[in-house]
Amino acid sequence: MSLADWLEQRKDRKRLRAIQRHRKAIKNRYGYGDDRAKAVEFFQQLGGKEGHLGLLERFMVMIDKSIKDEDEKQQVFEILVGFGKEVVPAVEDYIHRKDAASVPITWPLKVLDEVCEPAEAVDVIVRALDAVGTDYVREPERKVLLVAQLAEYDDERVVSTLIPFLRDHRDEVQLEALAALVRRADERAREPMLEIMVDDETPVRVRAQIADALQKLRWNVKGYRKKVEAALPEGLSLDRSGRIKGRWVHAPQDVEGQA
Repeated sequence: MSLADWLEQRKDRKRLRAIQRHRKAIKNRYGYGDDRAKAVEFFQQLGGKEGHLGLLERFMVMIDKSIKDEDEKQQVFEILVGFGKEVVPAVEDYIHRKDAASVPITWPLKVLDEVCEPAEAVDVIVRALDAVGTDYVREPERKVLLVAQLAEYDDERVVSTLIPFLRDHRDEVQLEALAALVRRADERAREPMLEIMVDDETPVRVRAQIADALQKLRWNVKGYRKKVEAALPEGLSLDRSGRIKGRWVHAPQDVEGQA
C-alpha cells in the first residue's frame, strides 16, 4: 500500500467516525441543543446523500421542549428544501428504512411535497405504499400518513393505489383510505367498498363507515342488494333504488373527519 492510499484510508475512517458521532448527536433527545446544532451544521456542509440522510434523522426524535423541538425541525426542513430535488433519494430511503414503521415521516413528506412536482411526489409515495403493502404491521402510522399524503394530490393513480388499502389488516389504514376515496367520489371504489362491506370478516366499525360513505355519496348497491341488507348495521336499510337510508344506531364518526 502506498503512502497516498494509506492517507486516503485514514481520511475515510476519520470521516466515517465524524458522521457516526454527529448522527448520534442529531437524534439525541436528551442532549444539548448546541450539540444538535453542530450536527445540523456538519451535515449541511457535508451535503450529498449522506448529509441529507443525516439531517433527516433529526425528525426521528422529539425533545421534551415542544417549541424548541418544532423550531429545530423547521430549521432542518428549510435546509433540506434548500437543497432542492437532490434530497429526494435520501427522503425516499428514509421512508423505506427497515425501522420506518416507528420512524415519524410527517416532516420528510413535507420536504417531498415542497421540492417535487406533484407527479414526482406521487411516484415516491406509490412506491412506498407498494413496498409496505396491506399486510399487518404493529404500528400503522407510516401507512396512514402515506395514504393521507397521497390523497392530497390530483393524480389519476391515487384512486387505484388507495383501493387495495380498503383491505389493509389495520382498520386505521382502511378508514384513512376510505376517507380519501370518499373525498374523491370516484365510482371505481364503489364495488370494492361493497365487497368489503359484505365480507363477514370486516370489523363492524369499518362496515358502518362504508355504509355511511355509500349513503353520503348516494351510490346504489346494485349487484349486492341481498348481501348488503344482511350486513347493514342496525338502523340502516335500503330504499327502492338500492341506496342506503337511515342512521346507524351507534353512529360512526364522520369518515371525512378521520385523521
